Amino acid sequence: MKLNSFLVASGICAASICSNAFAQSSVTLYGLISTGLAYSTNQSGSHTYQTANGTYQGPRWGLRGTEDLGGGTSAIFTLENGFSILNGNALNQGREFGRQSFVGLSNTNWGTLTLGRQYDSVVDFLGLNTAYNWNGTINDNDNTFNNIRVQNSLKYTTQTFKGFKASALYGFSNSATGFNNNRAFSLGASYTQGPLNWNVAYAEYDSPYSATNQTGAIDSDYSAAYLTFNRSALKTHAYASKQRIFGTGGFYSIGALKLGALYTDVNYTYLDAQHLNVQNFSLSANYFLRPDILLGAAYVYTVGQYTITDQKPKWNEVNLVADYILSKRTDIALMLYLQQAGGGALADVEGYYASTTNRQLVTTLGIRHTF
Repeated sequence: MKLNSFLVASGICAASICSNAFAQSSVTLYGLISTGLAYSTNQSGSHTYQTANGTYQGPRWGLRGTEDLGGGTSAIFTLENGFSILNGNALNQGREFGRQSFVGLSNTNWGTLTLGRQYDSVVDFLGLNTAYNWNGTINDNDNTFNNIRVQNSLKYTTQTFKGFKASALYGFSNSATGFNNNRAFSLGASYTQGPLNWNVAYAEYDSPYSATNQTGAIDSDYSAAYLTFNRSALKTHAYASKQRIFGTGGFYSIGALKLGALYTDVNYTYLDAQHLNVQNFSLSANYFLRPDILLGAAYVYTVGQYTITDQKPKWNEVNLVADYILSKRTDIALMLYLQQAGGGALADVEGYYASTTNRQLVTTLGIRHTF
């Protein structure tokens, strides 16, 4: 009896200590599941009917934590996994937390400093525009669809001051063969005042996925087959030795109407001396017909130029969306993507196999649930 009483008392004491230690801490489990049906007029030469993973956004689940350290400072972390809802496999090259994994400190006055695998400033400041365009650019050439993350990275983000907010990121090469052998850095800023939000961002990847340092700032994300611009159009198919991205864009809200515009300029220099410049222009409009019905439309124009081959591919894409909001966590949407290419290019709607012609139409009916 005495032993049992002692154990109970010890347990109560330990629970009390733990309760005090973690009273100002919290860990949140969150996630998003998105899937649906898709029809395409031409994928690799055939029209297709298929199930589609992530018709809205890529499915994910994650853990987000914070601990109050006092004086306005908190320890924070995020661990986020990407997966396919159709087969349960992990995405992002099979990583357990391939979308994000970082830890750091946040202060109510001085901002936030984090270290790990993170989004760069282009994603943080310009990615929201792409979300309201309802689809990424051709092969996500400007990374606004966040197919590339920066690992080994240190990021600082300011608090918002009179509508201004800024961020800077540096991804270390972690290489003994050269400080810039697969490094990355980015800068971004935003301004919000009333109905206006405007953003600007720059990112640079030096020797991404380098043959002598493939685990630096940019790793096997860069080798994904659908990111075709990451490799030269010449027969050598050499990877880029440098990629630079600059962009600016934002929104203006008028009641239930949100108007958006985005411009990005992307420059690739390849290991075989080929050079490619890609410019993307987009306009979007999203309107809440009712609190539970959102109608969206976007136009995206992309034009490129190769220096050696003098090829000048271009793409015109129109996106139309009708989104029915069932609850705060669940919605159903019908989406239509219509693309026409020129300059000898093939149509290639983001997330699907390229057409064998210069035209491609994709329509999806999907459901999204967040938790």
